Amino acid sequence: MSELTDAVVTTLHATIAPGEALGRGSERVYRRLAPAPGEPHLVREELSVRRPQELSSVLRFVHVTDYQLADLASPGRIDFVQRYADRAGWAGMVPAYRPQEIVSTHAFEAMARTVAKLASDPGAPVRFVLTTGDNTDNAQLNELRGFLALMHGGDTVDPTFGVAGSGETAAIPSYTVSGDYYNPEPESQDRYKREYGFPDRPGLLAAAAGPFRAQGFGVDWLACFGNHDCLAQGRAPVAPEFQDLLTGGRRPVAAPAELPPAPSDAYLADPTVLAGGPARGIEPRADRRLIGKAEYIRAHLDSPGTPRGHGFSEADLAEGRTHYCYDEIPGVRVIVLDSTNPAGHVTGSIGRRQRDWLERSLIEVHSAYRDAAGVEVRTGHRDRVVVLASHHGLDRFDNAVQRPDEAAHPDSDLPRVLGEEVEALLHRFGNVVLWLAGHQHLNSVTPRGRSGGGGFWHVITSGLCEWPSQARVLELLVGTDTLVIRSTMIDHAAPLEPGADLGLWDLAAAHRELSANEPTRVGGPESAGTVRDRNVDLLVPIGPALSAALRARDDGR
Repeated sequence: MSELTDAVVTTLHATIAPGEALGRGSERVYRRLAPAPGEPHLVREELSVRRPQELSSVLRFVHVTDYQLADLASPGRIDFVQRYADRAGWAGMVPAYRPQEIVSTHAFEAMARTVAKLASDPGAPVRFVLTTGDNTDNAQLNELRGFLALMHGGDTVDPTFGVAGSGETAAIPSYTVSGDYYNPEPESQDRYKREYGFPDRPGLLAAAAGPFRAQGFGVDWLACFGNHDCLAQGRAPVAPEFQDLLTGGRRPVAAPAELPPAPSDAYLADPTVLAGGPARGIEPRADRRLIGKAEYIRAHLDSPGTPRGHGFSEADLAEGRTHYCYDEIPGVRVIVLDSTNPAGHVTGSIGRRQRDWLERSLIEVHSAYRDAAGVEVRTGHRDRVVVLASHHGLDRFDNAVQRPDEAAHPDSDLPRVLGEEVEALLHRFGNVVLWLAGHQHLNSVTPRGRSGGGGFWHVITSGLCEWPSQARVLELLVGTDTLVIRSTMIDHAAPLEPGADLGLWDLAAAHRELSANEPTRVGGPESAGTVRDRNVDLLVPIGPALSAALRARDDGR
């Protein structure tokens, strides 16, 4: 079987785990990170027990997700809501603040450089990097520009989005000595130090504010649309009042005295509902405005790097469409869905038009499939293996929210189609082998079996913004009647402990250590998953037509 290059130490050779205590708070222990044994590939046979002896590689690529790259000084931030994390009814609004977010861009750059080194091995090429959304945190223009710079490299990235240069760092919570947010300077005795044992790291804030030149991934990359890429804080449709707040000179720092009884519902109806409390003055910025689908697609079409548009086309721009097929790998079709609901809320679904487009896109790469009644249909099309990707996984395809005026909205696609119907559609098409997703900020690998045998693997990769801050290498390997999907987790190459120099790699190390100790992460305490969710060989039975098509690809026919 094909093996990964040794150019980068993957989790096959060594892993990273919480180690000894560095600090003790009143509620938690803060732990250093320590080396742990590597994890060999575990064979998972839930969908097939046939272990092929001879395999040839079809495709090798990298999955990254959930940057949630944030303009930390934005007036649209609701970081002060973190104070209510333990209150009933507020769970759907947190985390609104992450202690590691002050060094997030450095961790993202560290992962890009690590993947670029991995991809440079000519013996095991990485064909592309696939993102699955929430690339930005608040769908702002300046956040999107920062994300694109990190992806393609060559530009200078400012981790504070210009705030440090203007002297307004007090608009970033961690740069204040407030007691509510983690500030690594010794003069701060904030709750993260008192309650969770977080360490002093003198000089980290100044180092974190310094711009750096991004190197990028160095390979083709494909985009995907997430709820944080189009909705206010990933939750609410954009309203003119919220745009005025974002681009204005008032930065809320605390909630209003009267809190809404149902905060998630109140925010969905009006994303300015929590902005009426105390605030500080800030320089107005036009580039903080939220952007729509057309501008999002246009930015990808205009950005450097390959392929042009990173999955999106001029036709997508004309139609306002953020789902597409990528057919540049012989024998493979990658289908990227837009699972965001323009009516709001954090979970996903697709509309009826997109569902019908998905069915047509599947028919095009199947010589035979079953119709809705279970009758086999022959098409004459050439078989390709199908990899699906979306921001939300099937377990979060439950969003049927509809605005009162939804039918008149230009992005409307009604009715919304939920997970059960989408999964039933996929099971009619035997070449579907893999669905990749993010959103849940955890590592997870789940079989989705088909009645009568076979099915596909549903794989979620942890978010780069939170622990374990990993990427996933996926390789498709074909045998005579079985496809093997080989998953291997990679940690970025920063040291386990930040050094005194506080260079980029040290700051990336600080991000990983802080994220491992973050008390309210989205993925929860088990966000790293188990050994069954990380380095695994996933067996999928495939038909003779698909096997022959993939082998013909290797023979150059």
